Amino acid sequence: MEIKYLKQLKDSPNLEPSIGPREGWDMTKIELLETKYNKGRKFPLAFREYLFLAGDFGGTGVVNEDWDDLHSDCQEDLKRFNYKVERPYFVFDNYDSQYSIFFLDEEFEDPKIYILDPYGKNRGEYDLIRPGFIVTFSKLINEAIHRIKNNIPF
Repeated sequence: MEIKYLKQLKDSPNLEPSIGPREGWDMTKIELLETKYNKGRKFPLAFREYLFLAGDFGGTGVVNEDWDDLHSDCQEDLKRFNYKVERPYFVFDNYDSQYSIFFLDEEFEDPKIYILDPYGKNRGEYDLIRPGFIVTFSKLINEAIHRIKNNIPF
């Protein structure tokens, strides 16, 4: 796969030296995940690049690759407060009960990042879905790599 968005990730194969170099997924495994979570349609290109380069563990600290648990936890939290998200989305991380998502019905190669926050909505602090602090998936990954390489806390 030609890498268009995640060149820094490609050029940084060993962000977590104690764990060793990461291993990317082949296209068959990527397509299986797309079948499961996107009805067989391709994920946005930047996320496909992530899977191709990083597979199950990217070492960036901003993607939690336990897709089934993330999806299940997100659905349970939405159900707990009787919220629904009508658009198709993919959950790629969770921090403090706030889920990092991108929408699967947007036509961006480098998807916009959103925060889905059922608890914040329930407390009246936030909308259920709001834009992320970092605008796109590739910018999020690149910022994480920059912070890791320069020992800057998240």
